[in-house]
Amino acid sequence: MAEVDILVNDRTYKVACQDGQEERLLRLAAHLDRESRALAADLGQIGESRLLLLAALTVCDELFEVKDKLAEIEAARQPMDLETVGGAVRVVEAAAKRLEAMSEKAAAV
Repeated sequence: MAEVDILVNDRTYKVACQDGQEERLLRLAAHLDRESRALAADLGQIGESRLLLLAALTVCDELFEVKDKLAEIEAARQPMDLETVGGAVRVVEAAAKRLEAMSEKAAAV
């Protein structure tokens, strides 16, 4: 079991993870850090617990939005042809670009 030091809102946490998952955990923590910093910039330091809760809810909202779009695609799915696959790829790519833009915006703050 590996341990990784992650930084979220200027505070370091030691987190255990499976061997080989260290880089992924660091990427996830960096995203949470960007979200918490963006919220702190907007709301001020409202307390670590509240800030992390709001950041986690923001990230969950992003996840649920992508899941909802995927569920819509699956519900409307007909036999997969290249056009349908291309549309699904575009939706996922658009969601990824949106997340990346939000992360970059938060990092710039």
